[in-house]
Formats: sequence, C-alpha cells, structure tokens
Amino acid sequence: MTSSGEKWVTDNTFKPIVVDRENDVLFVTRNLFQLHDNRRELKVETTGLNYRLAVPFAPHLFGSGKTTFCLSYLELVQRFRETSLSSFASDPSRKEFLDKLREAVLLYVDMTELKPINPIEERRNLEWAVHYLLFKSACLQSGFEEEPSPVECYNVLQLRTTVLVKRIREVLNMRTDQFLLVAFDEVGVLDTRGQYFDLEVNDEGRVRPYNDFFGIVRGLCKQDNVFFIVVGKSKGLSIKNYTASVSKVLLHFISLSPLNWSSIVEFLEKSHLKVQTQFRVCDILCSRSFSVNELAEALLESTGGVPGLLTRAVNMLLNYVQTRGQPFTLKDECLSCMKEDGFRTVCSEPFVTRISTLDEDTRSLLDMLLMMALYRIPFNVNDRLNSGSYLFDAVTEMGLYRHPIDMNTFQVLFPKVFIGIFEELTSLSLLERILLGSLNIEPVDCFFASKCRVFEGIVAMRLVWILSSKVLNEFRESLGRLSAIWKDMKLPINGPSPLHYMMSVSRGEARSESSKERKTYASNEWNEIIHGALGFDKVYIPKEANSYSPDIMFKLQSPVKFKFLMVGVACKGRWKSEGIGWSDVIEEAKKFLKPVYDQVLSQALEFYHCMLIIVSTKLALNVANELGNQSRCYTSGMRIGGNSFEIPPNCELVILCESDVEMLIDREILNGLERAFSTSDRPVLKNFGLGLVQRVRHSFLSWQ
Repeated sequence: MTSSGEKWVTDNTFKPIVVDRENDVLFVTRNLFQLHDNRRELKVETTGLNYRLAVPFAPHLFGSGKTTFCLSYLELVQRFRETSLSSFASDPSRKEFLDKLREAVLLYVDMTELKPINPIEERRNLEWAVHYLLFKSACLQSGFEEEPSPVECYNVLQLRTTVLVKRIREVLNMRTDQFLLVAFDEVGVLDTRGQYFDLEVNDEGRVRPYNDFFGIVRGLCKQDNVFFIVVGKSKGLSIKNYTASVSKVLLHFISLSPLNWSSIVEFLEKSHLKVQTQFRVCDILCSRSFSVNELAEALLESTGGVPGLLTRAVNMLLNYVQTRGQPFTLKDECLSCMKEDGFRTVCSEPFVTRISTLDEDTRSLLDMLLMMALYRIPFNVNDRLNSGSYLFDAVTEMGLYRHPIDMNTFQVLFPKVFIGIFEELTSLSLLERILLGSLNIEPVDCFFASKCRVFEGIVAMRLVWILSSKVLNEFRESLGRLSAIWKDMKLPINGPSPLHYMMSVSRGEARSESSKERKTYASNEWNEIIHGALGFDKVYIPKEANSYSPDIMFKLQSPVKFKFLMVGVACKGRWKSEGIGWSDVIEEAKKFLKPVYDQVLSQALEFYHCMLIIVSTKLALNVANELGNQSRCYTSGMRIGGNSFEIPPNCELVILCESDVEMLIDREILNGLERAFSTSDRPVLKNFGLGLVQRVRHSFLSWQ
C-alpha cells in the first residue's frame, strides 16, 4: 500500500474490465491468421521466401495495458466475434481460423523469470533458457506445485522444438490440432540479461540479443498451430530494429491506444468492487448530482486515458470515497482531488524511476516533445531524430505516451498527473516551465479535438515574452505608436507565464449542425469570457478558434486608472496563395469586435476597450496597397473594406504589415510553416521537417 499523508492509497478495491481494443484485436488476429495461412512456406528454408514471419509486438511503457491485453486477448476475440471481427470472418478460411482461435489455450510467459539454467554445459545457451521457461510456465499454469527439474527436462527435450511443443500440449491437456497462443511479456529484460548468454555477433561486431530471441521464436513458429504475441519495452528494441534483417522476423506494432471518453464511461459502468461485487465503480464514486459522464471527463483530464494510470487513479478515488463515507457531488470536487500534489505523486509513482533517470540526450528532447504535445504536431512512425534513432522511441524513452491518429500517425500525449514529476527535474529551462504549465492548464478536450496549432502557438509564445520583457522591444513600441490605447496600458506584465488554453464551446454542451455555423459566441458568452475567464498576465489560445473566436486573446490594464484593453489576435497564415483580403479581415472583425462591443463594451464604455490584431503572413494586394506596406490602426468610427464594416466605439483594428510580422516570427520559420500548411490543413512533423521544429525551439530559447 502506498500513501501520502494516509489520504491517498492504492489498495486494489475493484476488478477492472477491459474495454475498447476492437482495433487491436482485429490487428493481432489478422497477423496470427497470416502465420496460419503461410506456415508451410515458413517451414521451407530458402533465401527467397515470399512470406516473412510477422509477430504482433507492443513496445510500450508501464501502464499502457500490454499485459492485460495479452491475458485478455482470447476473451476479447469471443467478445468481438459478432462486431469488429465479423467482417474478418466473412471469408470461409478465416471463419474456420476464428472458430479454432476461440478454442485456443493461452500460455503466459513472464520473461523476468528468464535466467541461465542447468545443465552446466547449456547455462549460456539462450535457446535452452527460453525452452525451459516455456515448459516451466506451462507446468505452473497447470497447477504443478514445484518447478520441473532443468536437467531432467533437458534430457527429454534436447532443444527439439517438436518435442517441446508436444510436451507443453500434454501438460496443458491440449489436442494436437488445438491452437496454442504464447504471450511473451517483459521481453525488455534482454537489455540486461543478454550478457549472461553466448549470443551471435553480427557483421558489425555487435551483439543484439533480440535477434537471437526472435530467431528462437521463428523456429517455434514452424510448429503447427503455435502462435506468439510479444510485449515489453526495451532500449535495444526500437520500433525500427535490426531483428527483421537477421532473424527474418517482422514486428507488427500493436497500438494499444489510450482510452477515450466513451471507453472510460464503459470502464466505470462495467467494473465492479472486488468484495461487494454488486456495486459498480460509478455507483460508489458518483452521487446523483455527479454523473458518470462527468467522472469520465475528469479522469480523462488527469490520466489522458492511459489504462494503468486510469486504474490506479480509480483505486485511489475509491479508497478516498470509502474512507470518508460519501461520494463526490461535483466534477470540480473530483478534479481538485486529482490536482493535489499528493494524488499526482502517488498515482505516478511507478513511472518515477524512468523519468528521474533520463540520460542527457533523451533529456534534451523534453522541450521539443512538450511543444509537439501542446501545439498538437502529429508525427509518423518513420520520423527520425537522427540516423540512429526514431522519434517514436524517444517519446517512450521520455516516459510519455502516444495517442494514435491513424495506424502510423501519433500525437505526443502528456498525462497531467506527470506534471509534478517533470517540474521536479533539475535545471528546467524557462521555456520548459512555461510549456509544462501550459499543458497543465490546457483542457484535455483541446488535445483530442483541435487541429495542429503550431502557428498560433508560436505567436502566443512570442507574445508571452514581448508582454513580460523589461527591455524595450520594437514590436511593443510599434503597437504603442499605432494605438494610443495600447500605449496607456501597463507593460511589462509580471513575468512569463504559461499559455492558458480555454474552451470556446462550453464543455458538455451539444451543438446542432446549424449552431456550429455560428461565427461567434451566443448572447452573454463574451461577457462571461471577458469578466470571468480572462485574467491578467495570461495569454489564451481558444480551442477551434477559426470558427468561434480570435486565435489568441489576452487582457491588459492601465496602471493609473480603471481601464482595460481586451486584445484578440487573428493569425491568418499564408496558406492562401492570393493572401488575406478585406473579406477575411472583416470576418474576423465581425466575430470579435462587434459581439464584444454589443455584449460588453456597450454596457461599460468608460472601462473597457477592445483591439483586434491581424497577424497575416501574406496580405492581398488591395490590402497591402491601402496600408502602404506598413502596419495601420483603424479606430472607432472608421470604415474598412469599401465602407462595408465600421469599427465600433471603443474598438480598434490593427493590421500588421509583413515586415512587422517578421518581428514575431523570423522569415525562415514562416517559409517552413507555409510549406507545411500548403500540403495539408493538419500537417504532421514530416511536413514541417524536424529541422524547422528545432529552429522554432531555438528561437524560443533565444528570447528568454
């Protein structure tokens, strides 16, 4: 039992049910069928095989659900037979395979039990150690009270795979035609235990224990009706590894994605207490005023849907609720508990070792991975950091998780319960602290719902430093010359702070298709945002900003009188070849200046002012000509776009010329963003190029 002031304990009080995983089950089943369909070809030892053995493989961290998935796979096959597996079984041969898979026997093999084993002449033979571990696991799974004698086993088995599989079938009371599914767990132990065995040296003079191990697996797969799943994270076994070229094995990645909101709801509704099995988890945690949907939202917010973190968090909440004798009554009450330092420390305790022992090379990637998580820059499984390493593996080494967008594309997922652990790392840069703080504030809905926000993120981060810098800077001075209201505001603000991400759609509020077409907030929403949500020393990036609001918002106050300036920044990227025209400018003004005036300023003209800044990387010719190739401020009563829009009272519209935009973002970064967004409205890391992301990172560091 782990505790923090006796408040947060992790006693296992409920039986978690496996939810989701339909796609993973279908993926693994297809891989196993390929082996079944091509086993005869696998047995033919030639150099020109058309079929290369594919082993389902999950290189995940603690908590991703890999062990649970292995143990539950056959049960999940039964569960999904009539749903996600129904199309797979439409072919007669696959249906026959699936029927036999339903009767399969699972042999779970814990690789942490792997060690050199007698007889003495075979103690450094990895193949014998694996064969013995397989047979021993079968014996213990069948209820044998003692481990079998290694010497006696060797005398019988003699490293013959045919005899080994036959004996395992006898121990497990299996028919010869019955499928045997072997799940190797914690294969990463070979990182350290490989030194105890005599292993093959490759052409480069290097020893790679996984080549030897998967060579052994390949030999076992030549036996009829035998299948394998392998899971476990290793520094020596990357997503792109040398196994395929040496032992003729392909590792097919099982994604095991974090759970989404609806899956967490199912998890809470179908999991029951261990002792009082008639009670569901949600019955204990939720009062009538606190729905299971809200509980799922809170847990997703805290854990990111990572199964191990989710299970641990639920156990802690159950222990807390049962100790105090009453359920949670409000979502905020539940969230506040999960935000406590004690809760986060205990919940993330199993992850501390990896994070606290990061090597310098991995540690140096932290700020870049934080940027990718915050700005939601997806990456491909093939993206390299350098010639010898992949970003996919770096995310895992950092102790983070991957949220799949599709089979080969992922986003960096940073569970909020980890924030405290990373903040305790020594020598965090100011940039890293701002990014960590921003991730801590960001609603998780933004992560799962919003598109790539790198352009807005760069501008917002730059504004953080511009607004807080004690040194006069050209951009701030330029705005002061353009706007008398801006010049009256108190600058600098207290100091660099996290970017505050906010929701532009009320959480839990369902919108119809017609309401989604609205270009601004409903009545009184701006009033609530300005008076309630926005504070000083904070820069906000709203979710789905292009539909409902400016891309960035912040609020300033005059130092000498009760006067406020509400600032919206519309980031108009140069992804339109013709540039940003007056119609674009007017659209932004109509969805910000007009409703803010109607709902807020008209009620308090003497206190509030509003400014919209257009940050465009390319202006249309007619706009640029009117500006005279310099930034311009349009004040109350002035008309723009051929007199089609009048600036409301106490409002200003600032359009930046391209040279002033380059004060915010240097031209090389702008050019890189243009290339990326010209290919896709949701560009991935490959579109940007790793060099561009690193350049953005270096530009941030240079501003500190």
